[in-house]
Amino acid sequence: MGCSVYGKAGLCHLDVSESIKQTAVASFLQMPAAAFVILWRKKLAAGTGLGDDSSYSRMDAGATFRKGPGARCIWFLLVWMSFTCAGADWPQFRGLNHDGISTDRVTTNWTGAVTNPLWRVHLPNALCSLAVSGGKIYTQAIRENREVCVALTATNGVELWATPLDDARYDGGVGYDDGPRSTPAVADGGVFVLTSYLKLYRLDPTDGTVVWQKDLVGLYRSVVIAWQNAASPLVANGLIYLNASTPTNSLMALRTSDGSLAWRGQNEGMTHSTPVLATIHGVPQVIFATHYGIASVDPTNGSLFWRINYPFGYNTSLGASPVVCDDVVFICGGRAYGMGSVAYQASLSNSVWRATQLWSANTTAAHWMTPVCRDGHLFGHFGIFGFDSANAELTCLEARTGTVKWRMAGFGRAGAVLANDQLVSLTERGELVLVKPDTNSYVELGRFRAILNYFPDTNKCWNGPAVSNGKVFARSSAFVAAFDLSPSSLKFEPPHFTSVDKLALTVSAANGAPLTSNRVASMELLAGTNLADSLSQWIKLTNGLALTNGRVRIDNVDSSGHPRRYFIVKEPD
Repeated sequence: MGCSVYGKAGLCHLDVSESIKQTAVASFLQMPAAAFVILWRKKLAAGTGLGDDSSYSRMDAGATFRKGPGARCIWFLLVWMSFTCAGADWPQFRGLNHDGISTDRVTTNWTGAVTNPLWRVHLPNALCSLAVSGGKIYTQAIRENREVCVALTATNGVELWATPLDDARYDGGVGYDDGPRSTPAVADGGVFVLTSYLKLYRLDPTDGTVVWQKDLVGLYRSVVIAWQNAASPLVANGLIYLNASTPTNSLMALRTSDGSLAWRGQNEGMTHSTPVLATIHGVPQVIFATHYGIASVDPTNGSLFWRINYPFGYNTSLGASPVVCDDVVFICGGRAYGMGSVAYQASLSNSVWRATQLWSANTTAAHWMTPVCRDGHLFGHFGIFGFDSANAELTCLEARTGTVKWRMAGFGRAGAVLANDQLVSLTERGELVLVKPDTNSYVELGRFRAILNYFPDTNKCWNGPAVSNGKVFARSSAFVAAFDLSPSSLKFEPPHFTSVDKLALTVSAANGAPLTSNRVASMELLAGTNLADSLSQWIKLTNGLALTNGRVRIDNVDSSGHPRRYFIVKEPD
């Protein structure tokens, strides 16, 4: 990576060494977005023919240099680069850590081109969500009265393969768009799918061929519950965790390698809820919402840590997953079935676990919508009576007390996730909505239509979105759509000198989009003299960042005293 300098004396050529390039990449790849500029000061040799004027000379590759009046050195701009950190996969239901949270950054400016889909494809019927891994999207659908697992390319939505799995027969009451509820999971080089009739598959992600298949009904006498299975496979530590709905010892872990049984235990009735893997008091545990209560087990052997009953009776369906906020575990069921919300505190003393109820309420209830936790608060879709519909309310409530902070109607029974500390909600009618996770009031930042032609019996959203690599993927019962909501990379424009040792730097978006004041407020300008230094050793400069016409101008940047000078403008994780 180098630039050629054209001056009055002819051609000078300076290259950034391969080691510097590698160091730069290694040093800054962890930053979500950063622009990087290198300056190199070189003494002038006698007789170069370069005069003492202060005019600017042009550098190819868009670079520039300047010789100060009467100075015996020249500043060369070697290169300016932008870095964008690769986003994380969303490899299973509710994301990488089973909590509905993504560290991917999404833009807060939801206007213009970002609201246009990268692609939108017709893929009926399903009530499940999406898994995104390795540039592919995995979901389920129905074809020729069979449940099929389908793989699409994340870039353009082209179908790669579709593998038939099981019968597509359902108990009704949903609509003409009824379909599989369980979301595939991607881990350990395989795609894992649990069908409505409790067949567990491992598929090859390259072509969808069946690696192995386990019929839980035939192997373990599993019983298919009413409205069929809706739980997604939870995969971690080389194991698949599930409630197999067996007469005894129903909680199981099967090995991802061959589907063999690793352990089973506990007599817990199956619900439509997907278990979660969480750490409480430093102890990893798999937490199940079962017929009668919450059960927490050791992920290595299935031994019971703690369990506690609901304050309400189980009836028909409980589809939400448990949510863990520090040592608080929250679960909810549908008010239409006589259930509500409840939170428990899990405590550990002298190696003994104990769970106690903190609060319960029937005014915050949900059939299957699982909220997310942020700073001790829950944000999610809840609805009772008239709001147990496409009018269900996005709600903020305090996890430890159940106190409702605010409600906003019209979100329906889809779901919300957190993406880099912003709420991304998919409404039942197919809108994506960006909401600030403010605990005091509802603050909407943006909204647009992601899924077209909502109709309650044929095209509705009954699950949350997936976020991966700055893209948001939405599924209705009939369509899948993708949107690129990643913030554009930052870049330095060619800098120039305002005096002998003072620079003016300009930062802009790599795609030419105007920068916003909210984004500029989080930027930092760092200076360093050694690329081998860790980022903490770089100096944060206090120069003001002035936003003008969508670009940031930084004046009076000191460039004196060092033969090499490096600048970075970065944004927080």
